[in-house]
Amino acid sequence: MRLTAQEVYDKLVNEDGILQLEGQIKFYLGDVNIIVKQRDVVGNIMQEWLQGWLDKRGIEYAPSENTQMPPDFFLNPDDKTKNLLEVKAFNRNRGPGFDIADFRMYEEEIINKPYMLNVDYLIFGYDMNDDGVVTIKDVWLKKVWEITRRMEDWPINLQIKDNVVHKIRPGIWYAEDTARTDYTVFESLEDFISAIEEAVFQNPKTHNNAGTWKAAFLRSYKQETGIDLSIPRWSEIKDKYDLKSVRKLEKAKSDLAKATDQYEKIKERIQLYHQKLHVEQEKNNVGKVGKIQDDIEKQKKNAEKAKEKINKAQAKIDELEG
Repeated sequence: MRLTAQEVYDKLVNEDGILQLEGQIKFYLGDVNIIVKQRDVVGNIMQEWLQGWLDKRGIEYAPSENTQMPPDFFLNPDDKTKNLLEVKAFNRNRGPGFDIADFRMYEEEIINKPYMLNVDYLIFGYDMNDDGVVTIKDVWLKKVWEITRRMEDWPINLQIKDNVVHKIRPGIWYAEDTARTDYTVFESLEDFISAIEEAVFQNPKTHNNAGTWKAAFLRSYKQETGIDLSIPRWSEIKDKYDLKSVRKLEKAKSDLAKATDQYEKIKERIQLYHQKLHVEQEKNNVGKVGKIQDDIEKQKKNAEKAKEKINKAQAKIDELEG
């Protein structure tokens, strides 16, 4: 039986009800048997479990011989350019910590084999309780651009050690509360490729290839798919993925509105004090006149502070909006 990645997902979730199942990891050596309670072990085992599940359900596949690059399984053994499935898993109580691929190998691979961009990522979000009982909390089927993001100093989230680029790392694609996320995942394949191209330029190890990388990719992609992709410049799209800057801009606009409102109220208050001052001066009420004049001076100082806040907020808005 041959299934697509979507059909594998549907069978797991809807037919087999994986979200309602429980399991344990057991290990024995000699006459000692234990239940494994190390949560990090689960992620490595899920790929083997899925392979066992494919075997038991009679689903055809060919395993990949390259463990450094996706996919893990070719669901169509006769055509290894289609129905490509990569398996990932992570502790749902933490963020995804798995690697997607080695950056240098990946940027070369998608030129030589552009169909690699069609790999489906089957991702398990698991939990393990104190007794070692494993449950699957979420299952997703995603394309690579739907699980990757930018980072502060790089156009794509990368593992960098001693200033050397290593692995492409995932973002958080399931965040309902965007206030807890600094960067959102990419919206399209085109934006993902734009980020890869910029990273090729920025990475010292690949910088010399940056001038021809995009043209080589587009040529290869069209030859494979017949599609002319239009890749935007990274500088044109990078800000929309920076939620941190968006929140800063929203705060600056909120601060501007509050300071402006405060300033207008102070001006109204000063005007009211002047009206009262005029009345007391006509009555020649020296005591009240002096107090009102003091109040007017205090309000003028408050107005100056509010004006400073307005200028500061406006300057921040101008900076963030470029």
